[in-house]
Amino acid sequence: MPKLVISPFMYRLGQLTLDGFVAWSACSLAFLIRFDGEVADTHQFLAGILPLVAIPGRVLIQSGFGLYQQVWRLFGLKDALSLFQVITLYSLLVLVTTRLLIPRFVPFDGVPLGVAVIDWSFCFLGMVALRYARRWSVHHTHQRRQPRCDRSERQKVLLVGAGKTGAQIVQEVRQSPQLNLEVVGFVDDDPTKVRRKVEGVPVLGSSSQLVAITSSLNVNEVLISMPSASAAQIRKLVDLARGTGLKLKVLPGQGEILRDRNLTPQAREIQIQDILGRPEVRLDLAEEFGSHFPSARSQIYQRTILVTGAGGTIGSEICRQLARLEPKHLLLLGRGENSIFQIEQELRRDFPNLMTTPVIADIRHQARIERILKNWKPEIIFHAAAHKHVPLMQHNPTEAIENNALASAYLATLADTYGVETFVLISTDKAVDPSSFMGLSKRLAELMVKAHAATSKTRFLVVRFGNVLGSRGSVVPIFQAQIARGGPVTVTDQAMTRYFMTTPEAAQLVIQSIAVGQSGQTLILDMGQPVNIFDLAEQMIQLAGFTPQQDIPIQITGLRPGEKLHESLTGATENIMPTQHPKIMAVCSKLLLVEALSDVIATLSEATAHNVASEALWAVAQKCLLTFEHESQKHEII
Repeated sequence: MPKLVISPFMYRLGQLTLDGFVAWSACSLAFLIRFDGEVADTHQFLAGILPLVAIPGRVLIQSGFGLYQQVWRLFGLKDALSLFQVITLYSLLVLVTTRLLIPRFVPFDGVPLGVAVIDWSFCFLGMVALRYARRWSVHHTHQRRQPRCDRSERQKVLLVGAGKTGAQIVQEVRQSPQLNLEVVGFVDDDPTKVRRKVEGVPVLGSSSQLVAITSSLNVNEVLISMPSASAAQIRKLVDLARGTGLKLKVLPGQGEILRDRNLTPQAREIQIQDILGRPEVRLDLAEEFGSHFPSARSQIYQRTILVTGAGGTIGSEICRQLARLEPKHLLLLGRGENSIFQIEQELRRDFPNLMTTPVIADIRHQARIERILKNWKPEIIFHAAAHKHVPLMQHNPTEAIENNALASAYLATLADTYGVETFVLISTDKAVDPSSFMGLSKRLAELMVKAHAATSKTRFLVVRFGNVLGSRGSVVPIFQAQIARGGPVTVTDQAMTRYFMTTPEAAQLVIQSIAVGQSGQTLILDMGQPVNIFDLAEQMIQLAGFTPQQDIPIQITGLRPGEKLHESLTGATENIMPTQHPKIMAVCSKLLLVEALSDVIATLSEATAHNVASEALWAVAQKCLLTFEHESQKHEII
């Protein structure tokens, strides 16, 4: 049987007709009820004319306030509030007109208050009933069309958190049989909710009773329905579920939840960042987000932006965050064509109105980079391209110096030459008192970029942060792969610690730096306390459902060449000062002279060109650091 298709015009006409009928019926019944079925002679005229006036009157004023743009099959509380306001407005207008305005010019008996109240009540209830009836009919028609699933085959789920989010999940599960879920109860630590019901589902006890409740109900899946759940709360639940076979899932944090989407499909496995204990810092990048702090949006909006290393973990996330701020043109520069292709396709899909240009280039090729800056004239550069693996760079020190240090210096020089407004270098905590070629190369990059700040009109900034959770080749994916193979999980030292942040945090810090940073500054994010890597390994093993040392062994391998036991965000000679944003600090350092830059570049270029031995190259690089230090001794701290 062919499906009946109703045009939008006919659908809207049907809505207007139904509301008009309710308006006429409510007003007519109001007069009959108020006068016990026999309307007084003094109000006969009103009783005849007012219901007829109510049809176009209410429909027109409701149309004017956009009520017919609402989708009836999705009618909810906010829609009901809007309807309540418009119905009340019309009723007040009728009262004011018939009782105050018209009697000033001609003798006239206005609408009795009783009639107005009854009419308002019936009209509101009737129109709400129409809309909920439409929603109910669509819901049940959809349910009938869904393949029926035996209730015994549904996956039983227990929800942790009997709040608004939990109630929404219950509604979604009922409206979507294809999810094949059944919410059997809640646990909540609020004692006032225990033994009560939310959306008809009982709150069975507190979270400390989780294991006993799931066992009695034969439940093996638990969903933490609290987007604002703290790391401590999630750790407590993980500890309770350890060894029980319970499968825990969590909703994304408030910043991750996709707008205008059902919550239930967004539930995911608990990830290590959920239990690390460091609350994620979210920075407001756009002024319309209600931030009280300087915003990057005004500097990004409708500008041409170049991101180097745009295919990497940090570079690609910077591109995603920038796209939200509506730049005029986003240049995606990278050496690997596959990663650049992927981020370009993602941005074209998610931001179809954004102009993006993929640029395949190596930042060490000065002539190619110069053509790019000359042709596209970027106003802001975010320099994320770099070699980052400490052990690899220890074995390939020339690559570290050429790619991380010299290429950054050349790019900064070109930025100055071609009038780039702001240049942001992304650095690492390994650049602080460096003990590896990777850290040394990034420290040199910091100093060479900052040396331009003394004389250039371009604003040069350095952004420094620690490890990024989940970035390619970082400790978390390495541990995940080792656990998947059955172990062992390798940790270099039981006392080793590292600072961690999420990829969105790192990208937001980099972008927010242009709103608060002054030329020559190094900016760092409040990263809380460092995380013990051995504890991280244990927690990841537990999240995978195993017991550390019993199911999955942890092996101590010893520090690798160039590796530190503990990292720091500031050096021994650096001091911290606040910025306009409470979560971002500036590192005070001495002003660097551009005169030292040419000598350092020449010295490093000669050493790398002759491919000197690692020990000799280390000595040369250290000498370059001392050159900067010597040249800046007599200058004031900025």
